[in-house]
Amino acid sequence: MRDSMQSAGGSSLRRVPKQERSRERIDDILKVSMELIGEKGIDAVTMKEIASLSGGPIASVYQYFPNKSAIIAMLHERYVEEVRGIIVGHIPQISTAEDALDATDVLFDLYYTRMREKPSTQDLLNAIQADKALADRDITETRFQADLFFEITKRFVSEQLWENYARTLFLMFHMAAATLRLALMVTEDEAAKIVAQFKSIVRAQSTYYFKGSFPASL
Repeated sequence: MRDSMQSAGGSSLRRVPKQERSRERIDDILKVSMELIGEKGIDAVTMKEIASLSGGPIASVYQYFPNKSAIIAMLHERYVEEVRGIIVGHIPQISTAEDALDATDVLFDLYYTRMREKPSTQDLLNAIQADKALADRDITETRFQADLFFEITKRFVSEQLWENYARTLFLMFHMAAATLRLALMVTEDEAAKIVAQFKSIVRAQSTYYFKGSFPASL
């Protein structure tokens, strides 16, 4: 899966580790960075603090990461790997249009659960959006994920609608992330209603493409 990251902009490391000890050092740096982001927010985290809490001199951090932005980029790559794993692990099971409809709910719920379990991801994603280069990489990854879903499900859609369907998927995947960020910023009761509403919209759009009409309940 790490090789697949090249499609999202390549590795953020200054020097690629060849020894297990070096890879473990990078993992320690990233783990501490994510914990600090969750506790203090990205702006308050310093390279010196990351080095101190990850058990090594600051030179060992700069050896792999030229700055904090590079650490954020690497954390984003790890996050992308995890999200891709969720998608790749479920879309091959789709064999009918109904499976595809259910998959949109399942994928969203898995993603939402992951975000709730790791709230520091919210701060990470906000930082990604604030950085032009990283935001562009995030959009590229969103497009890649939407294309994966399109290739598996386009057989349920009339060929003349493929272009519109692909564009709709790209929009839905992008809005899924935005919806979850919003859901994490409000009360759990309101979050549940927002999530339910978004899932209803996605199911309605998908039903239109798969069956030629919107659900009767709408």
